[in-house]
Amino acid sequence: FYRGLLGFLRHRESQSEEQYGIGLDSIVKIEFWWQFSPTNFESKLFLLKAENEASLLNVDKARLLYEASIKSASDNGRTHEKGLAYEFMGNFLSSVSNDPSGARECMKLAHSCYLQWGAFGKAAILSMKHELNEADVPNTYPSLKHGRHE
Repeated sequence: FYRGLLGFLRHRESQSEEQYGIGLDSIVKIEFWWQFSPTNFESKLFLLKAENEASLLNVDKARLLYEASIKSASDNGRTHEKGLAYEFMGNFLSSVSNDPSGARECMKLAHSCYLQWGAFGKAAILSMKHELNEADVPNTYPSLKHGRHE
């Protein structure tokens, strides 16, 4: 799954067909596993498909698939995958839109998901990278000192 996400990302950065193939192979593998455990694989499958559409610059299809991944992750209690989908959607929106507000909102929501999941280091990195602060994510921002939750 993660290898596929990286494949699509690397393809967009370098136009490498080999990396694109890695992404497509991951879709095939996740589709196989989805048959046996939809709860565990549905949001992953939607996210990989969103990244495929993002690689093809199909903005509307990509957005719908990111949203489907977020909904599936939420419905199935997979907070970390919901955060990942918001983060990838935010990165995609920032690359195709002149309006940064949608991408920033996705990053705020990803940050909130990571905090809920207990990934305080990941949330801190996202916060620093996108200059999020307590006002951006009210009532969910933990006390962080030296990269540790207190």
